[in-house]
Parts: sequence; structure tokens; C-alpha cells
Amino acid sequence: MLSLSETYGRLKKSQIFADSIWALLGSTIGKGLALVAGIIVARLMGSDTFGEYGLIRNTLTYIAIVSTFGLGFSATKYVAEYITKRPEQTKALARLIVQITLITSCVLAILQAIFAKQLASFIAAPHLEHIIRIYSPLIVLNALTTTQIAILSGLKRFKTTAKINSIGGISMFLFSYVGTYFWGLSGALGALLASFLIQMVISHREIGHAMAKYHTAERHNIAKGEIGSILRFSLPIALQDSLYAITHWLSAYIIITIANYHEVGLITAAATWQSIVIFIPAMLKNVMFSYLSSADDHQRLVRKFLLVSLCSTTIPVAIIALLSNYIEAYYGLSFDGLNMVIVVMCVAAIFISLGEVYSFELLSTGHSWIVFISRIIRDVLTLCCSYVILLRIDNDYALVYALIALVAHIIYLFTVRALYKLHQRRNV
Repeated sequence: MLSLSETYGRLKKSQIFADSIWALLGSTIGKGLALVAGIIVARLMGSDTFGEYGLIRNTLTYIAIVSTFGLGFSATKYVAEYITKRPEQTKALARLIVQITLITSCVLAILQAIFAKQLASFIAAPHLEHIIRIYSPLIVLNALTTTQIAILSGLKRFKTTAKINSIGGISMFLFSYVGTYFWGLSGALGALLASFLIQMVISHREIGHAMAKYHTAERHNIAKGEIGSILRFSLPIALQDSLYAITHWLSAYIIITIANYHEVGLITAAATWQSIVIFIPAMLKNVMFSYLSSADDHQRLVRKFLLVSLCSTTIPVAIIALLSNYIEAYYGLSFDGLNMVIVVMCVAAIFISLGEVYSFELLSTGHSWIVFISRIIRDVLTLCCSYVILLRIDNDYALVYALIALVAHIIYLFTVRALYKLHQRRNV
């Protein structure tokens, strides 16, 4: 049995451990400050306006996710492979991925600006048309930042991503308080835009520095066949991202239609705490995907990531559950009932993080379509059950929706675990 000093010595020499620590450090600062900023915004706005803010922010975020065309994961996977097998083409690959993201995100941002009136009417908030149109550039900034972080992760520049996440959190905290206090909803969204702009500029500079070592005198372009391979790998991931965006947006729309923006405000606030619970697994996903994409012993890595995900989620869930009444009180009287929604959504985070480990393993081994089909079944069932059940109740809409989502995530976890086990047996 290894002593504590021997265990520490091994961990200190482990590159995965070092990369994970940097990823966690950046996410701790970034997510922690984003949480504080979210609470401040919620207190200043109240549950109804915060519900509107959450829906607009999530809509812009979901569109940005779709606009990356799955290149967030593809960038990490292919850049990690290229720096080992074809370093002379790494710079060209990164340039191509950023160009695709820029084109697709700009197209979607323009479409949102054109159809802002229809979108505002569809979500029963015609007074938000102007805001939806003005802040459509958020789609481009969010998409570019996501792709840039993925490229840096493929280069294993996790210390750099930690710095970028920290700066993003600090800027979000400062801008959110000032913007919301003086300009309300518009100021809060402006703070989000400013934060992404800062992260994008810094990421662009850091990628340039990282790519300097791969510069060669001869121009190396990516072959059309290789581009096709990247896009084919990205397609099911893009569909998954689209599914994620559509599902979460429709869930908010169902709650608005059947209930009101107050219930959306509760879901939005609780989702912030859920993201805190899964922030370690979420920030480790780039580390995970980068190493799984180039590892030989997948089974050992999967066990390690499962253990990290389980430990890093159960402890904060227990703490948040104990403090849930105090958390609700701090948000203010308009957030009555938030405590139970927070507890249920945080418990769901445990199953989400474990399910993602198996999902990433299946993605890294080329089983993108299997993951996509599993997720579409989960999400469609969640939406259908939510609509049917919420129509039959008179209150606690946010809590009931959270419970339905919890059950769906538990079922998904056991499904992808079974698929992973099947894949393992076939490779024996």
C-alpha cells in the first residue's frame, strides 16, 4: 500500500493530474464569481425579470452551441491527434476550425436579428424584441470562445484556459453588478457580451503564441478528405448540440406557456447551482476528451474520471442541500420555493456528470451516433412527460419539471453505461 508521500509524489509527476488542477483552478474562480454575479443579478431583478434574462441568455447560448457545428469537441480531439501525428498541419487545422465557427455563428446571429420580433412574440415577451436583436452578437462571441478553448485544450494548454476562465469570471462579476444596477436586463446582457469579448481576445492571442512552434516555411493546408472526415465526426455532435439547445429551450417555453416567468426564474436560479455542482466534471471534460482521444488504456481512465466525477459532485450536493433554505432567503421573497428546486437539480447533477464520462468515452471511440440516439430518446421523453404532467397540476411547476429531468438523467446514465460495457466486451 502506497504511503501519502508516495501517492503525492506520483500525483505530482502525473501530467493528467497537473492539467486537471489547472482546469479546476480556472473553473473555481470563474464559476465562483459567475455564481455570485448570478445571485446579484437575481436579487436586483426579481424572479419574473430574472426569468426573462435567463431565457434570453440561454437562447443566445444554445444558438451559439449549435453554431459551433460540434467543433468544440472535434477541435480538442483532432488538435490533440495532430500535434502528435501531423504537427506541421496543426496551425492550418486550428485556422480552419475557427473560420467554420465564425461563418456559422455569424449566419445564425444575423438570422436572429432579422427574426427578433417573431422570436419575442413566440416566447410571449414582445417587449424584448429590441434586446434580442441588439445582443445577437453574443452568439458569435460565445461560439468563438467555445471553439478557442477547445483548441487550447487539444494543445493541452490547461494553465492558459485556467487564466482565461478566471479573467472571464472576474469581468462577469464586475460588469454584472454595475450593468444590472444601472441598466437592468439590458445591462446584465451587456455584461455577458463584454465578458465573452474579453475572453475571445485573450484566447486569440494565446492560440497565436501556442501555434508559433508549429510554424513552417511551407504552407500546409488540410486535405479535402480530412476536412470531410472532421465534419463527419462533428455531424452527430452538432446534432446533439442542436438537440440540447432545442430541448432546453422548449422546456422553458413549456413552463412559460403553462405557468409563468416566475417558474422559469426558479429553474434559471437552480440551474446556476446545478452548474456549480458539476463544474469540476464540466471543466475536466476537455482534459478528459483530450486524453481519451489519444490514450491506449481507456478503461483505466474511465474509472478515474468516474471516481473524480462522483466525489466532486456528491460533496457539494450535500452542502448545498443543507444550506438550501439560506440560499433561497438570500435570493429574496420573490423566489419562494427555490430551495427544493435547487436540491432536486443538484442531485440530478450527480447522474449528469457520471453519464457524461461514459458519453465522452463513446464519443472518443467513434460512437457519436449511439450517444446522439440515446440523448434524443432521453430528451424527447423528458419534454413529452413534462408537457403532459405539468398540464395536470396547479403549482410547483419548476419543482415537478426538475423531478422529471432527474428521472430522465438516471435512466440515461444506466443506458450509456450498458452501451459502454457492450463496447468493452466486443473489444476483448
